[in-house]
Amino acid sequence: MTRGVSAVGRIKRIGLLLALLAAALGLGGCGYDASVEELFTLPRMAEGYTDLAQQLDGLLNQGYEYASPTGGRNIQSVQMVDLDGDGRQEALAFMRRSSDEKPLKIFVFRMENENYQPYCTIESSGTAVDSVYYQDLNGDGRRELVVGWRISTDVQTVAVYAVEREPVALMSSGYTRFMMQDLNGDGLPSLLVLRTSEEGLPVAEFYGWQDGQMGIAYRCTLSSTMAALSRGSLVSGRMDADTPAMFITGVDERGVAVTDILIFRPEVGLVNVALDGSSGVSAAIFPYRQLQPQDIDGDGCIEIPRPEDTWSADQTDGLVSWLRCVDDGRLAIAGQTYHSTSCGWYLTVPASWWAWNVEASTTGIQNENQFTMTINGDPVLSIYTITGENRETRGRMGTRIVLRRQTATVYAAELYDAGVYYGMNEELLRKSFSLITGSWIN
Repeated sequence: MTRGVSAVGRIKRIGLLLALLAAALGLGGCGYDASVEELFTLPRMAEGYTDLAQQLDGLLNQGYEYASPTGGRNIQSVQMVDLDGDGRQEALAFMRRSSDEKPLKIFVFRMENENYQPYCTIESSGTAVDSVYYQDLNGDGRRELVVGWRISTDVQTVAVYAVEREPVALMSSGYTRFMMQDLNGDGLPSLLVLRTSEEGLPVAEFYGWQDGQMGIAYRCTLSSTMAALSRGSLVSGRMDADTPAMFITGVDERGVAVTDILIFRPEVGLVNVALDGSSGVSAAIFPYRQLQPQDIDGDGCIEIPRPEDTWSADQTDGLVSWLRCVDDGRLAIAGQTYHSTSCGWYLTVPASWWAWNVEASTTGIQNENQFTMTINGDPVLSIYTITGENRETRGRMGTRIVLRRQTATVYAAELYDAGVYYGMNEELLRKSFSLITGSWIN
């Protein structure tokens, strides 16, 4: 029995070593060319990683358990990052021991004399690490830790730490959402925190460096409550070619989306350019149909979705106008699409069609959905979403052309004479068709 437990322990330790090596290679951006003989040779573990595995094993034996961040991009329980810019990666282990006064721990290990040794520990009360980011916030070449802690079901705290022998908390604030974004164009990421102020108002707070300290540099009021923002989205991008922006969308209980657009202006700081001067809330108020601001036309700028009035509240598909915000806060149409969220695709409507009476209808049979677009009552094209064993055959039936393939789905189209009359051809149809892809939201 003892021999079996010992064997299991060795297997776990080897697995951890392999995971650490993979993390080091992956996060370090290393490539590897090997001969056939080398590919079939067991890897020799670097002594430093063997020592690190022993350190982590010791923590597990003390009653700690791994507590990986639950969100964001960095979700591994052990992460390898060069924090101080010396070319060598530090190791950060995310753990929890429920019996401690502050149960959440981030153990930082640094390479010393070719072995990983404990360097410092960052700890917090609470139940989980929501997310973690590594950012050089002041341009000194060293990365700070930005950590979102979940204190309880309703309470979250974001904190920024300077990683030293005795870690220094540079700031701490309650939050509903937060994001890293270079809004002021100085080349350094800044922390943007969304929360409810002491006066009960929804606010966005822009943290920056002042006299060597990190503090709130600018603040502005938002249009949506924190409850609405938790149902919405945060999108970073550009309002135009020269203006970084944050698009902050809240969705209220009626299914209405309200989008604030935050930019930085040197003379005044953080500005919500979407605010209507008379109402005090954003002018970008439209029905919510599971769409968020995005660069829909590939020009590098973010557009806001405005579903057409023909959409009903329970409808998943329909025509969408995409609006771009210009410098004075006005919204102008930049594009139009038909979004079939039920089938996972969208079609960009040519600008020459915007002035026409464009309508759409859908029908379906077993394993096949047919969408047909008409202009002034004339059918111009159909798009088919086809599943089932004979999907390839049905995708090429008659004059149909295959647009895209996925594992279990074929997307095909059919172009009618009226479509050619209105300027559509096969090349433009292929270019106009896109699959809906998911997006990561902090």
